[in-house]
Amino acid sequence: MYAASTAKTYSTYLASFYKFCNQNTIKPVPISQDNLARYVAHLSFRLKYSSIINYLTVIRLLHLEAGFPNPLSTYYLGTIQKGVRRLLGDSVSPKLPITPHILLSIRALLPFHSSFQVSFWSASLVAFYSFFRKSNLLPQSPSTYQPDKQLSKNNISFTPQGAIIQVTWSKTIQYQNRVLQIPLPFIPHSKLCPSTALWLSINQISNNNPSPFQYLDKGFATILTYPVFCSYLRFCLDSLGFDSSRYSGHSFRRGGATFALESGVPADLVQAQGDWRSDAYKIYIDPSFVGRKAVAEAMAKAAQSLE
Repeated sequence: MYAASTAKTYSTYLASFYKFCNQNTIKPVPISQDNLARYVAHLSFRLKYSSIINYLTVIRLLHLEAGFPNPLSTYYLGTIQKGVRRLLGDSVSPKLPITPHILLSIRALLPFHSSFQVSFWSASLVAFYSFFRKSNLLPQSPSTYQPDKQLSKNNISFTPQGAIIQVTWSKTIQYQNRVLQIPLPFIPHSKLCPSTALWLSINQISNNNPSPFQYLDKGFATILTYPVFCSYLRFCLDSLGFDSSRYSGHSFRRGGATFALESGVPADLVQAQGDWRSDAYKIYIDPSFVGRKAVAEAMAKAAQSLE
């Protein structure tokens, strides 16, 4: 029933819960409210509040699948969760967005003497303009590349206006129920043109492998993977004097959406481009200090007109 990534995550939660039950001789299903509260306290010694809530998800599923009521929907457990939230806090530290300035700085580091740099740069721009999730962009390893899930040459077409990418699977498209078309602009003579970078990456190595992001490693064509991409990104950021620990591959998705918003793109179109199913996209978009400063300046100008 679950996607592979979701099933893997749930297996981690399940292993943690079973270990706690075994160590304390507790029956997992049905679990008493007191023992459930003890498990929450146990998790609070090593996890953030948001992670604790995620870990509890598997307990709800275990009980529902066994025909028992959801043990998480009680007033008692709700008070326990609020207490943990008050003690631990609920702050989040999202990764910083990649900005066009950072992209240009990274571009200046790349002499493009290797096919690897061409593929890395192409993947960077595609990630920035498409707001793709990592699962749609690059595989975890060459052996796990799936052309029906990650970007494939067969799903890319080029027009005078730019590239068009067809997406048939994503976090929000699990059942082949729709096709998402993502346009990438053609920006003549621009270092930040994603269509040109993608075309160069596709055509630099001629083979039957459908991945558009390949490079030569010791004479053999190799698919660019997400871990390798992130490792080189950290190298570039560190070389430029940025704190690479504050960035990740997800920084492109957040940075592209933020830049689109600052460029005047309506929020609903940003949501559609990034394939966000709900308003959850708003937590990734940072209007930035520049945008908030513009609000303050507009209010100041309006106030002056009243005097």
